[in-house]
Amino acid sequence: MKAKVITAHGPAAEVFEMQQVADPVPTACDLIVKVLTTSINPLDCRIRNKASVPRNFPLTLGFDVCGIVVEMGRNVTGFEIGDRVIGSPTPFRNGANAEYVAIDHCSCTRAGTLADATAAAIPLVGITAYEALFDRLRVRSGDWVVIHAGAGGVGHLAIQLAKNAGCRIITTASRPESLAYCTDTLGVDHVLNYRETDVAGAVMDITQGQGVGWIMDNAGGECFSRSLDYVSPNGHICTILPVAVDERQGYQLLLKNITLSYQFMGAGDQNVVQPDNRQGQVLQKLVEMVECGQLRPHVSKIYDWHDLAQAHEEMERGHVVGKLVVRVTN
Repeated sequence: MKAKVITAHGPAAEVFEMQQVADPVPTACDLIVKVLTTSINPLDCRIRNKASVPRNFPLTLGFDVCGIVVEMGRNVTGFEIGDRVIGSPTPFRNGANAEYVAIDHCSCTRAGTLADATAAAIPLVGITAYEALFDRLRVRSGDWVVIHAGAGGVGHLAIQLAKNAGCRIITTASRPESLAYCTDTLGVDHVLNYRETDVAGAVMDITQGQGVGWIMDNAGGECFSRSLDYVSPNGHICTILPVAVDERQGYQLLLKNITLSYQFMGAGDQNVVQPDNRQGQVLQKLVEMVECGQLRPHVSKIYDWHDLAQAHEEMERGHVVGKLVVRVTN
């Protein structure tokens, strides 16, 4: 089959190449999916630039998929050949920037009535947002929640999920398009321009000096560090990035009795024990929410997979609202 692979770590313009590679072989629990659409996530760019674990080249990225089931492992249940499905291939195997991809059926669900582009925009960011909010932070109706980078892939779905749960939301953005999207389309309670506003001061004013008990960090770096100034005592910060905590920040967490957790939807893929179908169930719920209008994934642009390098470059410029989708097969 054809795959758009990377041949080394490095700049997008230098490392992508179309190659003929071996067809994927299913494990007992795999679906083999003919790829219709996939999408770009920051994770793709991080792995392309420098992997956190050793990688063999050529390597196929792409950790979202909407496509057609063409083969199944012997232990697969609940699917049939010909089903149109969505899922998130594990980042520890070859991904969906190819004609076919192998994916554990526990990380899939049927795509229902969703358009191919919309379907491919959901899996990784949708599961990440859902697990961070409801499995890690355990937000409830009435909670004040800060969701950073609200116009991004994870952020824009997290805001909608939290609003559907009855939460009151503060988000951060900076570009005029992102600020307008969070305010006018997502209807966030408070949208803060982090380049022009003292976010900590604004959050404390909004919450009448109490701070917020739940923070979802989708940005890392200074955004994470400054969150420690306005998380309330006994609060909880969940980050989706590999943040580092120095001694001073450690004392901040300790003295306020703050819980710090990480959300990485691929964590179960490194375990020997076969994971349950929790992520497939989450995806099914997300599909149903999109079908009934409760959730609206935003696709800002659709690329042809021959232009994958350009899509990566756009993602790295940091100007994307919602998701960039890649069409592999018509």
